[in-house]
Amino acid sequence: MRPMAALVEDSPTQARIIALMIEAQGWQCQHFETLREAGQVLAHTPVQAVFLDVFVGPYNALLQVGRFRQLAPSAPIIVMTAGSPQEDIEETLTRARLTKADFVLRKPFTSDQMSDILDISFDKGAAVRRPHILVIDDSDPIRTVARNTLEAAGYRVSDAASMEDAFGYVELAQVDLVLCELFMPGIGGLRGIREIKAAWPQVKVVAMSAGLDTKISGEEALSISRKMGSDAQLSKPFDPADLAQLVDLMLRDPAMLD
Repeated sequence: MRPMAALVEDSPTQARIIALMIEAQGWQCQHFETLREAGQVLAHTPVQAVFLDVFVGPYNALLQVGRFRQLAPSAPIIVMTAGSPQEDIEETLTRARLTKADFVLRKPFTSDQMSDILDISFDKGAAVRRPHILVIDDSDPIRTVARNTLEAAGYRVSDAASMEDAFGYVELAQVDLVLCELFMPGIGGLRGIREIKAAWPQVKVVAMSAGLDTKISGEEALSISRKMGSDAQLSKPFDPADLAQLVDLMLRDPAMLD
């Protein structure tokens, strides 16, 4: 059975265009012209993705992102906007990202953008969302090993060379687990872990470290990371198989770590 997407869009023309894009990916699409209608149906009908226009009639749908998250807890929320006469589109896009929607699309968008969202969110041919891992490390080799290992295990992986890059270019609301080096230039991992757990407490964090020269051992550094809020620790150098096993435990059976 084909997966189902809910499309909340008050423009018939836009709805037809977007629905065709969704259906071209092998999905079904159920269109709703109002937020009320969408809420009533989704209360008892499961969907695998929600495409939500920002301005629906006289209403700002950004105020309803949390509600749609409750109605479809496992579905990515894709917010779309072309702006409005009352607000610059960049301001609208910024406010959309603050809702912690999974994706934010600027209209008009392309079929390739639609395909990318569905491909990175779901296993090919199945309406099962792939867990999203973010690797933050200033070492290119470490990021490459982690990415290759986790992608081979079936995860969606993003990476960043610094905390600044992670905060600036990755939608952390989409992320299920962060794998983070503690000692990096700039904000660094210790402060970054604390900020991630404060803003996104549901995100699991695995701290990585080999220590800091002779000043602090890897074990001491990882112990400090626990106080900052990390959920698990991984000493460097690590075996890729150990990384894959730890991430699997963190996301699929976290009780095993207690």
